[in-house]
Amino acid sequence: MKPKLKKQFVTTIKILVSLGLIALVFSKLDWSGVRLILKSANPIYFAGAVIFFLISQLISIFRFNIFMRKVGVRLSFEANSKLYLLGMFYNFFLPGGVGGDAYKAFALSKSHKKSLKKIGQVVFVERFLGIVAIGFVLGLLILFLKTEYSYFWNLGIAFCGIISTIIILKLIIRFLHTYKKRVYIGFFYSVLIQIAQLICIFCILKSFGIDDNYLIYILLFLTSSILSVISFAGLGIREAVFFYGAHLFNFDPDISAFVALSFSLITAMISFFGIIYLFIPIEIKNKSPK
Repeated sequence: MKPKLKKQFVTTIKILVSLGLIALVFSKLDWSGVRLILKSANPIYFAGAVIFFLISQLISIFRFNIFMRKVGVRLSFEANSKLYLLGMFYNFFLPGGVGGDAYKAFALSKSHKKSLKKIGQVVFVERFLGIVAIGFVLGLLILFLKTEYSYFWNLGIAFCGIISTIIILKLIIRFLHTYKKRVYIGFFYSVLIQIAQLICIFCILKSFGIDDNYLIYILLFLTSSILSVISFAGLGIREAVFFYGAHLFNFDPDISAFVALSFSLITAMISFFGIIYLFIPIEIKNKSPK
């Protein structure tokens, strides 16, 4: 199968998975209960959720910049932010087109006369560090999870998570041997991104009046973030994990699913602003040294 056709096939499968899971979850929701949830939601906490989501994306912009500077691409913060926002729009609203990361790599390669392969590798690693950070945070948080099993299970999972993280970081450094310092800094930024998004989830939970079991919800969110690679922009997977996870832990499945949907709606809302830069050109030439 040709690369282009293969990519289109994978994208189509992801969209179908997302649509199928959304339809499944939505068909099981008690929509009268959902309306009550929305009426009683606290707008101040929800605004806090939006703010912390924005903070997570701001940190992502800085993470992207530290890798681009290594390949000789020096963007102003303004240009970097606009390019990142446009990439978010591509990722969320144009599933059949060029992905946001692929667009950024192509645009920077063309404007700065750099190797597309090299920039593409760096963009991939920068994103992959995000997945590694999710697994790392997930492993650490399991230490605080109370289960019917021995606490040594928690310790074992956390230990495996830490060791796996170290091994993966070493492999990435071996792959990008001149990026050692940046890989560690990028990983640190990735952990900060996850912390900001977990606070975002916490604010959503508070806005819907959920006052306990925060750790379970957070673990469900991190799990859904890892599984999101098999769906489009995490849609469907996140809602399904929260909905069926609620059944497993005896939570209200309607509230749980709407927590996940709220995060997706915040992502969509912020991503949509990237449409502006489909019509307004972004100046992405190298920033002049001071």
